[in-house]
Amino acid sequence: MSLYTLAPRPGFDRYTIQVGWNPHRTYFGTVVDFSWEPVTGPDNQPDTVRIGMVETILDPAEVLLAVAPYADIPADLAATLRVDQAARPARR
Repeated sequence: MSLYTLAPRPGFDRYTIQVGWNPHRTYFGTVVDFSWEPVTGPDNQPDTVRIGMVETILDPAEVLLAVAPYADIPADLAATLRVDQAARPARR
């Protein structure tokens, strides 16, 4: 498995953004605010993105597109994810 934590874009500092390859056959991405407290901030609910957790994603561009509004995406990250997939092929 590979996992990369991305730098948030300005204004999205509250989020942890991660993408990677899971050899159980999918790329994945998450955007989560681990600091949000529903009791103290009910009017400031965070966005949440979870892609590749249930469905199978075989194109890293799809995951990067989903997290792009929240994170700075390194230019070579899609290629890096493809290398990760090649190095750790899908398990059956």
